[in-house]
Amino acid sequence: MLERIVVALDGSLTAEAVLPHVRRILHRQDSEIILVRAVVPAPVENSILIADAATGAAKSYLGGVQERLEREGVRVSSDVRVGSAISIILEVVEERKATMIAMATHGATGLKRILLGSVAEVILRKSPVPVFVVRPFWTEAEAPPEASETVPMRNLLVPVDGSDLAELAVPAALELARLFEARAILLRVLEESPEGDAAEVREAEEHLDAIARTFERRGIDTFTLVQKGDPVEEIVSNVRFHHADLIVMTTHGRSGLNRLVTGSVTEQVLRRAPVPLLVVRADKVRRRRPSLSKRKAGRS
Repeated sequence: MLERIVVALDGSLTAEAVLPHVRRILHRQDSEIILVRAVVPAPVENSILIADAATGAAKSYLGGVQERLEREGVRVSSDVRVGSAISIILEVVEERKATMIAMATHGATGLKRILLGSVAEVILRKSPVPVFVVRPFWTEAEAPPEASETVPMRNLLVPVDGSDLAELAVPAALELARLFEARAILLRVLEESPEGDAAEVREAEEHLDAIARTFERRGIDTFTLVQKGDPVEEIVSNVRFHHADLIVMTTHGRSGLNRLVTGSVTEQVLRRAPVPLLVVRADKVRRRRPSLSKRKAGRS
């Protein structure tokens, strides 16, 4: 997963917020870095001349970033292309056989985000490889420590929802947990129910225990949590309570009106989480495991 990382930049300090986190990985893994910048052509007269000038500026900018990384001993190349950012990023991933994308989101909210979407959120829904994404709009209280790139990851929060789909994030979490010798915190959030279904809680605990054994067989310290409430609220709350350094989760890649109205859990977490996300896209929505009580009913 970490062999070849496409790092998407647009010349802004916001986009560069991902670089310290990439360096954090490079302290443990000798990955190849591919810097990518898309130049969007202007829809005006003389747009070719404008695009040529913008392309030259973009190459100069990426060249400077590449030079800084090369001085640190990083294997790095850069690629500037004309076109939409989403298309260019995915194109480079395919051509260079990249194994991960790293980028920051600009954190747009409200009507503009609903109409246009952020580049990061569209990439999350379309990328064939895991996406490491950072929300750079930290508050002063949430600001990462100085020289955060040298601080190892100690705790990974891995939310699952009881579906096989959610477990697609497990291999990525395993790789990072082993790389950083980190603890994996497995979280399952159940819906609030007035009757407090004990069988459902027991089934969730058994499900997490089964996943935990996958980590423990590889010598990874694992902690499991079953909680009730809103998934986004519980994920963000547990990040802070357990001092998680990274959230590793899947996205269903949903599109259409329903996503525009409600957003996905992953995208809502991204807009609120004080730590980066590593997101694995699931191509197909698989059926949820039936609850323990339903399985028993089916056998009766």
